[in-house]
Amino acid sequence: MSQAVKGPSSDIRVHHRLCPFCEQNCATELTVDHRTQRVLSVRGDKEDPLSKGFICPKAVAIKDLHEDNDVLTGPLVKRNGVFEPASWDEAIAIAAEGIQRTQRKYGRDGVGFFFGSGIAHIPGLTLYTLALLQSLGTRQIYSTSSVDCHPHFLTSVSMFGGLASLPVPDLDNSDYFVLIGANPMQSNGSFMTAPGVPRRLKAIQARGGKVVVVDPRRTETAAMADWYLPIRPGGDAAMLFAVVHVLFEENLVRLGHIGDYARNLDELRRLAATFTPERASKACGVPADDIRKFARDIAAAPRACVYGRIGSTMQEFGSLTSWLIVAVNALTGNLDSEGGSMFPQGVFEAILMSERAKNGVLPQGRYHSRVSGFPELAGQFPVSALIEEMDTPGDGQIRAMITLCGNPALSLPNGGARLTKALEKLDFMVSFDIYVNETTRHADVILPSPKILFHSDFMIFFTFLTVRDYLRYFEPIFEAPKDAWHDSDVICHLVGLLEGISPHEAEERALRGLYDQLRDQHNPVLSELSFDQVRQYLGGEHGQDRMCDLLVRSGPYGDHFGANPNGLTLEKLKTAPHGVDFGPMKPRIADVIHHADGKIDFAPTQITSDVDRLEKWMASEKPIGLQMLGRRQVRSYNTWMHNFPVLAKGPELCKLMMHPDDAAERNIADGDMVRVRSRTGEVRVRVELSDTLQRGVTSLPHGWGHDEEGVPGQFNAKSRPGANYNHLADELLVDVPSGLTNLNCIPVDVERLTE
Repeated sequence: MSQAVKGPSSDIRVHHRLCPFCEQNCATELTVDHRTQRVLSVRGDKEDPLSKGFICPKAVAIKDLHEDNDVLTGPLVKRNGVFEPASWDEAIAIAAEGIQRTQRKYGRDGVGFFFGSGIAHIPGLTLYTLALLQSLGTRQIYSTSSVDCHPHFLTSVSMFGGLASLPVPDLDNSDYFVLIGANPMQSNGSFMTAPGVPRRLKAIQARGGKVVVVDPRRTETAAMADWYLPIRPGGDAAMLFAVVHVLFEENLVRLGHIGDYARNLDELRRLAATFTPERASKACGVPADDIRKFARDIAAAPRACVYGRIGSTMQEFGSLTSWLIVAVNALTGNLDSEGGSMFPQGVFEAILMSERAKNGVLPQGRYHSRVSGFPELAGQFPVSALIEEMDTPGDGQIRAMITLCGNPALSLPNGGARLTKALEKLDFMVSFDIYVNETTRHADVILPSPKILFHSDFMIFFTFLTVRDYLRYFEPIFEAPKDAWHDSDVICHLVGLLEGISPHEAEERALRGLYDQLRDQHNPVLSELSFDQVRQYLGGEHGQDRMCDLLVRSGPYGDHFGANPNGLTLEKLKTAPHGVDFGPMKPRIADVIHHADGKIDFAPTQITSDVDRLEKWMASEKPIGLQMLGRRQVRSYNTWMHNFPVLAKGPELCKLMMHPDDAAERNIADGDMVRVRSRTGEVRVRVELSDTLQRGVTSLPHGWGHDEEGVPGQFNAKSRPGANYNHLADELLVDVPSGLTNLNCIPVDVERLTE
């Protein structure tokens, strides 16, 4: 829906849209000129029930994204080492032939598939990628989820039996909110879709509650907190084990209704028995008295919640930390309880990362990677295995690669060095992407999505992480050019060529696949209806809207294909300019447990098998040198926002933070250029001195490093390229249970550059 103001040389209208840059899905108002197809302004939608007018500086870059001349408007094919425009039919035919040629020669697993976080903001790719994966039939599947969040998913699947059984903070009702390794004052928050997190944190304090931050750095969030607990990098699991120890030792355990669903509590108590606060303090650096007070405060608060994010997961003991966070919430009566950690129902079910236990078998560890034997999780291997699967000869070696909405050359551990060399050696590569970037420059074919305002917008991925049951849909703002293909068309044509069927048949197969997936997830509506019955309600038009309608109508608030006439349909949703809000999270623990016995496993062996390694770490001598942490920035997101003029201006963002005393020991002054070395590589970057860090800790933002040769365009990004944090990350140093690479405690040396 839009409001129009027409003049002699303009056609100015106001449209609503979701911000496409992070997990918060903030609602925006875009003022655009339809005659010139220019965006005139971007504001927050004050009438949106979820974001209430909040946007961060990133949202303004919607204008730059739409108008960026480096965004591809059609497919590219590489000929004699140079990209040239091609027709869609030709580009897709070349892509299909290259994939088939590779799989004929090397088998199904000869083709690898990597998808990035951008898929969550492009409905067509979210809805149709499964159909492409089914056609490929490869087990060599990777994603950015194993860069920063697989410990969350491993915790959910092992404790509750379902990947999407993810507890989400009910921060709007919390009295005592703890953040471990999370800095939403900069990141806006993640695994917690709640636009305006800074405002929500301040609201906790305004109603008399407390905000507590546990972090090696006094972050922007720690600066506004009521209590800041500095911790040694990697020490979170040791501290949380001590908290569990105190809760049992002082008889502070109050499970409430969770007690009816608990299994293996005695094993949790046994595991925590040796983790006294005094012993844990020596390893994690938090005083024993503070650990005891922390445990008692959580137990005493009427409504408390412990929340951890990338600082708690992107480390050697990320899985233990994620599991213990859930355990502490449960033991203090704050799991599945108002103001604690709850489970969103969502307006429809999760369709990515949504598998659950089936016939007693968890979607984890069903098979293992070829070289190092990493267990799969949700049908994916951790990216820790990707380079070796490309480098190591033998049956199943990756010889061709498909990337989708991701830039692994910058975003993966050791990506700028060893992975880039592996990409150069591939026989064939296809990229679904809107840019020629550090990764896609290696592709033989690039297949771009339409420009962002040329396709419809639907909040599809984050419904099972949103603090309220809420949904929005928006029509395209501008009509796409006649030669533009939507993502559904591209994938269905590619699948058609791979399968020897028509694009129409591929489209129908994708729709049937979504129906089958939801039935397999025990959707109560679809369990009573055949595909043919559902198909009649959805009409004959192809494309992603039909898939969206299926999701909405089969969800808890849908019209259930006529059985609930007052329920929601996609057509009704289209008439709601500010979305539809069905209210806050409610207790629903029985719905999210998918183990055969209906119980929560409080000591899952998939994670507790790593306790011995933690014990050895606690007993070991801690490194004397520097350790490097990553950090989020409010004007940046991963690897792809540095080409936008509105965000590229201002102070230099990519700097290495150092404690003044650490810098003085190395004769480094504020503003000096330094060389940062790790086992895997080195970078050059400017220093910013800061006493927000503990001694021995440095910090560098991730996502930078736009100085590789052979990447055309993106002049704004190249003018201030920054340093590639992940170039320093060691892909061999991992959180063992999940395979996630340690990205937050990287041993480094720093020296001043004399030139």
